Amino acid sequence: MNPPPLTLATAWHNRSLRWGAAVACLLGFSLLAMFGLMYWRSSALLFDTLDRSVREQLELLAARPPNLLPFMITSRMNQQPDIVTQVGLFDATRHPLVGDIQALPPLRLDGRVHPTLSAETQAQHWRAAGKILPDGRILVVARSAEEILEVRQRLVHGALAGIIPAILLSLAGGAWAGLATERRLRRLNQVAERIIGGELHARLPTRPQGDELDRLCTIVNRILDRLEEGVGALRATGENIAHDIRTPLTALRARLERAALTAPPETPHAHDLTQSIANVDRALSIVTALLRISEIAHLRRTSAFAPVNLPELLHETAEAFQPVAEEQGLTLTTTCQTQATVTADRQLLVEALVNLVDNAVKFTPPGGHITLSLTGTPTHPTVTVTDTGPGIPPDKRTKVFERFYRGDDARSAPGSGLGLSLVAAITKLHGFEIQMHDNAPGCRVALQCWDKK
Repeated sequence: MNPPPLTLATAWHNRSLRWGAAVACLLGFSLLAMFGLMYWRSSALLFDTLDRSVREQLELLAARPPNLLPFMITSRMNQQPDIVTQVGLFDATRHPLVGDIQALPPLRLDGRVHPTLSAETQAQHWRAAGKILPDGRILVVARSAEEILEVRQRLVHGALAGIIPAILLSLAGGAWAGLATERRLRRLNQVAERIIGGELHARLPTRPQGDELDRLCTIVNRILDRLEEGVGALRATGENIAHDIRTPLTALRARLERAALTAPPETPHAHDLTQSIANVDRALSIVTALLRISEIAHLRRTSAFAPVNLPELLHETAEAFQPVAEEQGLTLTTTCQTQATVTADRQLLVEALVNLVDNAVKFTPPGGHITLSLTGTPTHPTVTVTDTGPGIPPDKRTKVFERFYRGDDARSAPGSGLGLSLVAAITKLHGFEIQMHDNAPGCRVALQCWDKK
């Protein structure tokens, strides 16, 4: 049976793809964690440096003589007009006296550095420290933090520009690795299905890289080599035994026939000879069936495959069994609801259909009804054989296709238990599917004549 097409949605159920995605997500989280740590440490370092500068300036100015402090602030402003550190001196009523800061910002005057906003614009971010001097005046030192905030913003943008592509690439790499592994496993599964289907000559594909999976495939292939050799030797032995048995059985039958012709009918030996001939015929039929099943099960060529008209095949089979059915008091009908043609070996299909109808005739009591029907569509036809016999219990519907299996009701009937095994071998060769259901009463065997591989 063909697997569903390989897509990302179907491949997501594969463990290898999920592991690849998990590794990609783990890598992304690791990058984010590393960036977060770097962002936090760099921001803390920059702010510590800025705060240290503000605090040192505040302590330096507060240590100057009170009468010289306004002069030093004015002199500092005149000599360094581009200085980034801002200073403001206010009286006890919070009115500005001298300095760059003309309005006292909302700030705790405890000598420590605090984040605040500029009192003039209420927009610029400051790191400021204030202190009340012994004479009641207020000294404030501040420095803008906009540069640090801009550096942090650029750092975030740069990190996103690097982390997002890395995460996407890791996800794509994980998906590619998962899909590649899934494709390889699907190829191995397809070959394994062929081997299970009887193609013991098939081997698991390997690659020149020789990874762990290739080494495992090599070991499995070696096991298959040994298995194929053993099965081939066993099959050859069985076929040779069957061939060797058929020759003496044929000779024995000929001698029994000659003895039966010369023996008077009224003698006791005449009946024994007749029974012996029947037993030899049964043994020959078993040997012939075994050889036929072996031949079909291991048939590799398809040169005999050709278009087969299914309605015509059903009508021919019904005509062949019509006299036998009437003789046993059975009604045999044929219904074709579609016109279908399949590519198959006509002789083998006839053989399979004959075995199915023969079983139906054999086990259906007088007055019963047997139907050969063709349903479905021209591309998906189904051939069904139904009867009104005793039927087959559900727990035995798979066992009846095994060689020599015969149910309790069939042990007294003529046969070898190989007919349905032959049908199963023919069905498998064509890639068809056979199903058995209850007909209430009786049995219904459906042969789906389209390729299921």
